[in-house]
Parts: sequence; structure tokens; C-alpha cells
Amino acid sequence: MAFPARWTLCALLSTTALLLSACEREPTPDDKATSEVQAEVPEDETITEKDDPVELIEPSDLGPKAPAIYFTTGLKGYTEPCGCTADVLLGGIDRITAFVSDSRALHPEALMIDGGDWLLEYDTIEPHMEPQERAKADVLAAAHKSMGTLFSVPGSRDLALGVDFYLEKMNQAGMMPLSANLQLQETTPKATHIAELGAWKVGFIGLTQPALVETIEQVEARDEEVALREALGQLPDVDATVLVYQGSPDRAEELAALAGIDFVIQGHDPEKRVDAVALDGDTFLLEAYDQGRYVGRLKLYGLEAEGAFEDARSVSAEEREALRTQIEHVEGNISLLDVRTGGEETPLRKRLQERVDGLKEELARLERQGFEIPEQGRAFLFELVDMEPGYRLDDAIEKAREDYNADLARLNADVEREVVPVEEGQPFYIGTAQCATCHVQAHEFWKGTDHAAAVATLEERNKAFDQSCIGCHVVGWEEPGGSVLGKITYEAELGGTTFTKDLNNVGCESCHGPGSQHRLQPLDASGTPQHILRKPTEEACASCHVEEHSPGFDFGVYVRQITGEGHSYSGAP
Repeated sequence: MAFPARWTLCALLSTTALLLSACEREPTPDDKATSEVQAEVPEDETITEKDDPVELIEPSDLGPKAPAIYFTTGLKGYTEPCGCTADVLLGGIDRITAFVSDSRALHPEALMIDGGDWLLEYDTIEPHMEPQERAKADVLAAAHKSMGTLFSVPGSRDLALGVDFYLEKMNQAGMMPLSANLQLQETTPKATHIAELGAWKVGFIGLTQPALVETIEQVEARDEEVALREALGQLPDVDATVLVYQGSPDRAEELAALAGIDFVIQGHDPEKRVDAVALDGDTFLLEAYDQGRYVGRLKLYGLEAEGAFEDARSVSAEEREALRTQIEHVEGNISLLDVRTGGEETPLRKRLQERVDGLKEELARLERQGFEIPEQGRAFLFELVDMEPGYRLDDAIEKAREDYNADLARLNADVEREVVPVEEGQPFYIGTAQCATCHVQAHEFWKGTDHAAAVATLEERNKAFDQSCIGCHVVGWEEPGGSVLGKITYEAELGGTTFTKDLNNVGCESCHGPGSQHRLQPLDASGTPQHILRKPTEEACASCHVEEHSPGFDFGVYVRQITGEGHSYSGAP
């Protein structure tokens, strides 16, 4: 049953009122924990696939049978999920490969394309990163080859190691570069591609925003609007036109206003848009988010009809968005409640969890049934399929990924880096063991937190030598007097004494800053601690708990999970 808008508002108000009443009433035995009690880390915060095996998920179809276009955007060189929290377990290139392969059984009339930025994570790759990035690219190329990906639109992240490397990997992947406005060295990519999708004839146009590639050598870009108009004029009669764009969403919307474009697939820094976005001129914007966490699926209906496409899911879009808002709201309140109660399963928490489960069931129903295919006219169904751990892994690509991980130590063995020098008079990192000589209680508490096992979580996955990961699992990564690859444990001198500096794991100085001066002069004349950040701010945590790796980060909740008896927290200064 669909929820009317007034019901949605009432549900939100009721949930809020319930929480407020729970906070205002007199404490009961269920509320014996207070804000001073250490909140347990929720079980789902640190799960991995090995820790929490799930049932196999079979790819399923949405709506009546129809030709389907599958696509990825902004893969950014990711071969697997970060693995740090449950929020980012989605994805994995071996999972995507198997999903696309299995989905072809559902849609014999299907094709796979890529929106660009698939090859590398950044548009500048430092020399010390090159060995592992070049090796990782082979895994990604093998995956695209296996999926039969037709083309990709060049993005700045694809070209970060040069045009020759990009073209080599594209050839290795069996993909063609598609761009109406780029010249890559002596290679002129095709501007358009006509694909026969069953009885449908779909015209694709590739386009890259010039500002993204203007500083890249051997790349020439001409005005994208001029190039797009030319490409549209060169397209023969097609049943649907798709612009695959590497550029900003605002510019994509401007270009979409040109007549003749049915869909725009946004490939550069895509957002998590669950639904198609209607733009001016009967055009729809589609995105599949980044890092391989989602795969987009576009199905087309009404081949014999004329006119603009209609979103068959628009009938339920408002209801689905209202449900997502409610779920986010109630889950946020559960997190806050866990802080108050130390994660105890109180009656209130149970009721809130039941509420979330019910909302998710209704959302799932609307996701599968909330559409209406018109009998007359053209329509489409767009679905953003999240790459959940339950989907199977492609055996060959899984092996290639695991071989790459196992080879990271060798790949980076010859990388020689020096610790960033410390300016005279400035503090440097000394390691958690040095802090423990005075702060015994705090150190004992720390040993029971996830921060103390940060490196172990990488070792379990063969990622301890992955330069894309290790920085947030050690102290002072690439900071003055801190750590770099190959120099996480090393000898240093402090106050005329040589000691072994161990910067493994997320330690005291990750939050409180470099402690050399504090170690030598911990107190000022009045007996007040000095030369150290006593009360870390949210900004200090957010340097590692970034949106793409820790999307559920909430400072108020997380800080209570790493503080408690012997390591108290009294708020930011």
C-alpha cells in the first residue's frame, strides 16, 4: 500500500516525539547507561564478507522484459570495497563482472558501457604510486574484457599516467574510446557509436569537458557544444540517443537542452542518484555513483511509439524518497540511542529497529513494483543496482584481484621514500608506545578499540602494503616526522636518547597530534598539560573518515566509541 504525503509527515513527527518523550521521562532500569558509559561499536560497523557470510543473491529483473543498457561510472581504479565499515562493503570488480555476466541471461538483448574515470583514482599519480597503479589497471582491464564493455569516455583520471598508457589499457580491455571532442596524441576517437539492442537502434555520443583535460599532455579538446551539435547531426535515424558525458552536472544539464538527446549518463564524479532526473527538453540524467558500488540499468519500452520517453517509475518516486528519508531519520536516532545506552538492546531500541525494518520492507516492495509501463508511448525503467556482498564473484577476476593484493609487497619493495623532514622547533611523531609510559589507563583502554587493530585489518586482506589504504591505518602518514611506506617503524632520537619509533595503527597522535615536545615537557609551570591537542576536533577525525570511505561517520557517535573510562572525552575546545 502506498503511503500518502500526510502519513509520511505524521510518521516523522511521531518518531521524533517518541524519542523526545524517551529522553524527558524519568530514568528506568533500561536507561541505566549514561552518556559517560562507553558505547559499544555496533556489530555491523566493522563487518567483512569473511566475518559475515551472506546468502547468495541471484540477479533479478525489474519490470517486463525489454532491452537493457548496463553501465558503470567513476570506477576510479577500485578493485574492491574499502572494507572498513559496513557502509562501503558494496562493490568489487569481480562482483560487478559476475553480475553483468549473469544479468545477460535475464536480458539477451543487453550491452555494457562505461562512463569513464575507470582506470585510476586521482588525476595526478605520484611516482611512488605508479608500480601498484599500473598493476591494478591490469585487473580492471581484464574485468572489462570479460564483461564485453563496448566503450568508455576518456576522463582526467583515465589519462593521469599519460595517453599511451590509457590507450594500451583500453586496447587490453577490448574497449574503444568514445569522444566527439578529444584528440588523443595521434588517435582521434569515434564521436558516436550505433548499437543494435535487439530491435532497437541506440546512438551513443561521448563527450569530455575541456577544462578537465586542458593540462594533460598530448590531449587536445575542442568546444564540447560545437562537437555535440556536429555529432547529433551525423547520427543516422536511431530509436534513442544517449550522451555519455565526462564533466560537471551543471554543464551536462546545459548540454542536455539540445534537441535530440533522450538520456545523459553522467560519468565524472557521479552522485548517488537512485532515480532518473528529469531535465529540460524531455531529457533524463542518469548516474551510477562511483567506486563500483552500483551498476546502472536502463531498460527501454515502446519501440514502435513516437514522442519523448516517460519515466515509468515516476508514479512512486515521491513515496520512495519519503521512505528513504524516514529510514535515515530513524536510523540516526538509533545511533544516538546507542551512545546513551552503550548499545544495549532496550525496548525503545527494539521498537525503533522494528520501525526501520518495516519501512525497508515497504521500500523494497515499491522498488520492485512501483512502476507503470504505459500501453501507448515510449517509456524507460532505470534502476541503480547496489553491488551487495551476496552477489557472486567472478572466479577469474577474483583470482586476479587476490594475486594483485598478494603482490603488493613486491610491487612496492623498491619504492624508496624519505620521511618528511621536521622544521626546526616543530614537534614530530613518537609513537603510541612512548605515550603509554605516562598514560597507562588511556593506553589500556585504547588497546580494546578498533583503532589498535587498524593494521591487522589490512593484513587480513593483504592490503598492508597498499599505499591507497595504509595511510589511514598508521600514525602521521606523510606528515613531518611521521611515517611513509617502508618507514613506519624506525629509529629516532628524542632528548638525546635513541628509541624505536613504532607508528603502526591509529594511535594517540592520530587524534592528539605529534607528541615529541609534550613527551619532553608534558606540563607547564602551573601543572597544565602542554604541547598537545588535548581535545581533538571533528576535523582531525574527518581527515580519514572521509565521505567515500566512511559515509556513515557521525562525530558525536564515533567519538564515544573510542573514549571511555581511562580515556574520557569532554567535548571539543
